[in-house]
Amino acid sequence: MYQTLFLLVGLIVVTSCSELNRTKDDLTQNAQVYAEDAFNTLEYAKSFNHQNSDIHERSVAQIVFPKAVKGSFIFGGNYAEGYLVENGQIIDQIRMIGGNIGPNIGGQSYSQITYIMDPGTLFEIQTGQKFSLKGTASYAKSGQSMTDIFGQISDGQSLITVIFNQSGYLAGISFEGTYISLKK
Repeated sequence: MYQTLFLLVGLIVVTSCSELNRTKDDLTQNAQVYAEDAFNTLEYAKSFNHQNSDIHERSVAQIVFPKAVKGSFIFGGNYAEGYLVENGQIIDQIRMIGGNIGPNIGGQSYSQITYIMDPGTLFEIQTGQKFSLKGTASYAKSGQSMTDIFGQISDGQSLITVIFNQSGYLAGISFEGTYISLKK
């Protein structure tokens, strides 16, 4: 009896693990972006808002995530792959992984550009990683999903993040930690 139960539980665990790997592979494939996507995202951001164009001109480099995904139910996370762009050239591939906590529910995909405002921060990202903390509020406005960033805490406030192209629906308020590193 116990052997049969143990065998059944073992079979379920092995099957579940293979499904987790397949789900991880599917998510990674869906998050795949290309250089052209990054350049198109930068151009779109500059064209839809004059303030973004000004920030772009003042920045020393940009981290462009053409397609990021985020999901939450009290606890949640986000993931994106993108590019570090300096002087209109791709320098490195970048990965963003984050987690959040707060009264949030739903999921969305979006585009994100993080403008790097000083050479020191660019150097930190190129030689290691960058961690930032921020608060976000997600809500619906005129039938569209919106996200506002507030209380951003990063070394010297040298990063400016813009989120746009949102689809899906996420509502709530949360405290987020985001880890940006070079994709190896």
